[in-house]
Amino acid sequence: MNAFKDILVQLDSVQMSESVLQTALLIAKKFNAHLDVFHVHLEPSCILPVPVVSADMAGFVVNDVVRAEEKAFAENADEMRVIFEKFVEEHGLLPKTEPQTGLKEITAQFREIFGCEDEVIAWCSRVSDLTVLARPETESPSARDSLAVLNAALMESGSAILIAPRQVPQTIGKRVIIVWDATEEAAKAVTLAMPFLTRAEEVVVLETDQPNEIWADAKALARRLAWHGVQAEIVKIPETASVSAKGAEIVRQACGRFDLLVTGAFTQSTMRRWILGSMTKYLIDNADIALFMTH
Repeated sequence: MNAFKDILVQLDSVQMSESVLQTALLIAKKFNAHLDVFHVHLEPSCILPVPVVSADMAGFVVNDVVRAEEKAFAENADEMRVIFEKFVEEHGLLPKTEPQTGLKEITAQFREIFGCEDEVIAWCSRVSDLTVLARPETESPSARDSLAVLNAALMESGSAILIAPRQVPQTIGKRVIIVWDATEEAAKAVTLAMPFLTRAEEVVVLETDQPNEIWADAKALARRLAWHGVQAEIVKIPETASVSAKGAEIVRQACGRFDLLVTGAFTQSTMRRWILGSMTKYLIDNADIALFMTH
């Protein structure tokens, strides 16, 4: 694949709507792509536990809660549609739902999908070139839900995921840094990010580990990229004693200079992440540039 043509964009909250839409638009302009913007209209069963009740009064209480939730979900969906329609009008995008080759305009559509967010994002991402998600706010009350959605996208879609920065970026993919540790996940991220890499003005390979310094080190990756016409600089970071120290060095190297960070996600086992901490979560929390991640 040499371009991202079908870009899936989740529109979920007012607070992050501008950043995620503008990020997706920058990518669409780069590849003359279609924006498939969707909002998951949550079903109460996705967030409410199945009640184990027998009293009639308990049943009335549950029904009241369900009706209140359904009303809130419908209002949120309507608000997301209005935001999308305003965005399309402001940027002169062409509303279109069916593929058409040869178009020189950026097209966009809005879908309201009923279901549970993690399930919807996993399935829809499998039939898209790239999925753009808002940055999870890990300290907010809804952090658990947003992280669950991101986890489903990364672990179950088999596709490329781009996490938008909190602030609207000026560019995407102009200056790219690759976090390279020669894991399977990092290798997959580089392969799927090739449309960005071959168009970038600057590419740096940040070598964080050397699991095989003979066959798959940063020099070997740079040789591979050179066959695609990508001239990559290699930077090695010093050995660190912890995930947070390594993450801090990656953030220091990447932020302020680059507009896209390419990395594998969840490269350690669940037990090791629980004991040592997760580099993926550290970068989401601290590296406020666009993150291109795959598992």
